Amino acid sequence: MTGPEPEGDHQRIEELEEENQSLREELTRVRTENDRLREEVKKLGKLLRSKARSATPFSKGKRKAHPKRPGRKPGQGPFQRRDAPPAAAGADPVEVPVTNMRCPCCAGELKWQRTDRVTTTDIPAQPQPEVKVYDVAVCVCTVCGKSVRGKHSAVAADQYGATAHRVGPRLKTMAHVLHYGYGVPVRRLPAILLATTGVTLTQSAMTRDALKQPPAWWAMPIRRPALGSATHQSPTPTTPVGQ
Repeated sequence: MTGPEPEGDHQRIEELEEENQSLREELTRVRTENDRLREEVKKLGKLLRSKARSATPFSKGKRKAHPKRPGRKPGQGPFQRRDAPPAAAGADPVEVPVTNMRCPCCAGELKWQRTDRVTTTDIPAQPQPEVKVYDVAVCVCTVCGKSVRGKHSAVAADQYGATAHRVGPRLKTMAHVLHYGYGVPVRRLPAILLATTGVTLTQSAMTRDALKQPPAWWAMPIRRPALGSATHQSPTPTTPVGQ
């Protein structure tokens, strides 16, 4: 037969129960905080993966309940199509006839309805530079021995000897438009011009030509015109530069 529990043991038991209850509450709070942090880590992981992918740069991670179909809706906005190039007016068309005059579905007889004109625009297979040859007459004075050369508006006075073969203003204008208008580095221009025009032009020739332009040339705003119009309407530079 046991006697009554001591007062100290009863108080100790109550303290341990309170401590146990406090630890249980702390464990619950820690588990809740842990679950919240796990969810946040998952969201951050999804955000990082979406930033790394370029397939859906504007995705916000949530889909709409009733998304709209992509593209222009019928009757909304202007409808435009690619027009035929101006050069198509003078080109000789290639006839594309219907070889089998029987319907491929029911084998019925076919009759002519219309002719559709289509075009395919491409660059020349091999660029051919336009070369102009000038036979400059050189005379010498029988009295003092001074040499006198023939004059032409497209031939510079010092275009002879090592600098006899030069490039024209259209090619140099195209180089300046690519560099100053489109930001193409000068070191890449020779390869680009060779591939597109078939003409070799050195970096030093382009740099010297730009430095010899008047101040008004540098004061003009940088524009990005079409290369075709820029090269065909380019004025003759003040001093031709040797290649």
